[in-house]
This record gives sequence, structure tokens and C-alpha cells, in this order.
Amino acid sequence: MKCRGNIVLTLLFALLLAASGAALLTHTGYHNTIIAARRDRRLEAAALEQALLLGLHRYREKLAASDMNAWPEPSAGFFNTDVFPAWNDNGVMGSHEFNGSELRSENGFRVVRIDDVIRMRRGGGGIEYAGRAGVEMVEGDIPVGEAGLLITKPGAANAAVFLAEHGVDYSGTQLPLVQGVAPGIDAGSLLAAALGLPVEVPDWGRIRAAFGLEPGAAPIPAGIYLARGDNGVGAVFVEGDLQGLEFSAGGGWQAIVFRQGGRSFDLRYRPGEDSLAWSGAGDVAGARFGEKIVVHGSVWSVTQRSVAAFLDAARVELLVGGRLVVASGLEGENLAPGRERFPKLLLMTCAGDFFSNEKIEADIVITAAGEATVQAQVIAAGSLVNGEGKVKISGGLFAADIANQGHVLVNGARGDFVLDRRVRLNGFKLLRNFRVHYIEERGHEE
Repeated sequence: MKCRGNIVLTLLFALLLAASGAALLTHTGYHNTIIAARRDRRLEAAALEQALLLGLHRYREKLAASDMNAWPEPSAGFFNTDVFPAWNDNGVMGSHEFNGSELRSENGFRVVRIDDVIRMRRGGGGIEYAGRAGVEMVEGDIPVGEAGLLITKPGAANAAVFLAEHGVDYSGTQLPLVQGVAPGIDAGSLLAAALGLPVEVPDWGRIRAAFGLEPGAAPIPAGIYLARGDNGVGAVFVEGDLQGLEFSAGGGWQAIVFRQGGRSFDLRYRPGEDSLAWSGAGDVAGARFGEKIVVHGSVWSVTQRSVAAFLDAARVELLVGGRLVVASGLEGENLAPGRERFPKLLLMTCAGDFFSNEKIEADIVITAAGEATVQAQVIAAGSLVNGEGKVKISGGLFAADIANQGHVLVNGARGDFVLDRRVRLNGFKLLRNFRVHYIEERGHEE
């Protein structure tokens, strides 16, 4: 009996082991199935994400290669599924969905936001990847300062190729443009606006009256003059060439040194405050300075003479009726690594004389050696000319052409200036601020 009981127990134990093994095998099979499913989902997700990134890249490339001015209404004629049809790459299907909205309309131009949702999925798959890419289209009478990088030389077939051939890199959010356009740079009206004259076409009689000189139609003598107004000193006007213009900043004071005819004149002020100090003639102590400098001639050297050229609050506008030479880097006081640097200075040249509109040389030339950062919005009626140095322009660049022996990097940051908004691209269209807002994964139904 005892032996028979042991046999029964042994059989029962064997049956229990068999049942447990079968359950374990079944559980292992389920577990392997789950692991395989998860692995397949990860692989599918990775493939869709890569396909989406490629789709976003192709979309941006097509925007950069397209001329919005070729379309009467780009928001409807270009941004649609006829121009951007659905596609299939090895079983991965992609599509575009466009939506537009007006952001603002003012002073003869408007800004329209175009959003594009790009969706990627595989036929029979259970997930979808979507990315939202947005771009702003600016159209109408556009201030040239709205452009991040615009070269007006005609005949260039492709902006990327032109910039590569000329040693220029661009990191701005507005897509760079190289094409023949003719902005209205009216030298006379720019001079009148800078000096606060109530006319669009200035003459020597009004200039004499503005500076308290005896009446007449003859040009004023070479020298440095302060344009006074109700709010202090709006601008400094220089008749004749400047040999040097030196910027420095510290202790809350912005300083500018003018060098002409072997003499130096010092100007100091606190931006936005009644604080002006001037070493030349004229009782202007304690006045507010409008931060505009106009030179009826060329400036042969613009330099930084201390650790910082500009205060953070400074917004200096330099308008030159001639050539302008930048001989050093020009950087603001905030030098913290990684800090985004916006332009503190507007460098602008005019191709026509302020009074006669006679054609003149209007290049902006950078002769800084080695590596240099120029925190400026650059508007050259002539060419931007760079020597062998490596120059970073922390602002936008507008020029008729580029002559470069070294390397130029433009980051296209928008400055806050007055005079550049008077130079306008009439009836023009450009794209800017291309950004990817998000990339998401989600399930979808077949």
C-alpha cells in the first residue's frame, strides 16, 4: 500500500510539472510575442521619424529654392497639395496639410503665417508621425530691415550656391535671397529724417538753418555739427570725410570719438537719458542724444577701443554718403558665452549724394584681421567687401554684391532701428522664421 501511494504521488507530481512547463512555455511564447511587437513598433517608429525629418528637410529646401515673387498670391497658389503632393517612399506615405493666418498688417505690408503639418505613416502600420513646420511670408512694401540676408545682384540662379561661392554662411531664420531687386534708397529723405528736417528733399539752406549758420545756398564748411531739436540733440552731422570713429562703453556711458582733420571730438551719453557731454562747440550739456550719425563723405575707420563698443541699451545709427571701413570687431558689453547678440549699430551707405543724388562709392569694407564679431545691421548700397578675416555679422545683411577673400557668417538677427525702415522693397515677398514646432507620435486608424 505504501509503495502504491508513492507511485500515485510521483505520477501526480509529474503531471504537475508537465502542466507547469506547458504554462511556462505558453507564457514565454506570449512574452516573446510582446517583445517582438514592441521591437517592431520601435523600428517602425524610428523609420517614420527619420522619414518625417527627411520630409521636413525637403520642404525647407523647396522653400529656399522658390521665388515667392513669381506667384501673385503665394499663400494660395504655392502652399497647396498641387505644389506639394502626397508621396510614397518604399511604403512610407507622406502628406502635407496647409493652413494660413494673417499675423499683422501695417504701413503697406503684411505678415502671413503658413503652417504645414507633415504626416508620415506606413500602410498597414499602427502609428503615425507628424511634424508642424511654420514659416512667415512678408509681402507688400517691405522695410529692408525685415530681410535677414538679401543680395540684390541680378542673375544669381540659387542663393545657396551664390553664398557658398562667396564664402558666406547664414544661420538666420529668414530664408536668404539673392536676386535682382531695386529698393528705394533715397539718400536725401534719409538725411532729412535723420536730422529731423520737415522735408523729403533737403538743401543747403535748410542745413544752414538747422545748425544756426548764416543763410545761403552754399555748402557748409567741413566739420562736425549737432542737430538740435525739441527733444535734445537728434543727430551728429559730419561734413567731409571722417578719418576715424571709435566706440566704447562702460559704467553706463556710451562714448563715441570723432576724428577729422587731425582733431578729435568726444561725445558721451546715457541712452534714453538727458546726459549728453560733448567736447566740441555748442551748449548741449545734459541734452538727450538721438543716437544718429550722418556723414556727408566717407568714414575710413570704425573701431572698438575698449572691452565693449556698445551698451546693451545703445542703438546707434550710422548713415554714410560714401565708403565705410570697419577696421575691428564691434561688440556689445554683454559678452556672456551663449548669449544671443542682437545688433547695436546700423551701418548704412547710400549710392547717391544726399543733395545732388550724384552716384558715389558706397561699399562697406571690413578689414578686421583674424576673427571678429560685428554686432550691426548692415545695409550697403554698394558691395560688402571683406578681406582675409573671419567675420561674424550679428545682424541682417543687405548689399548689392559681396566680395570676400575670407569667411563671413551672418546670423540675420533683427535690429531695432529707424532709418532702415525707410528703405523699402516695393511690392516684394519674402519668407522668414522657418521653425519646426513639434514632432509627435500617435496611433491612427486605417
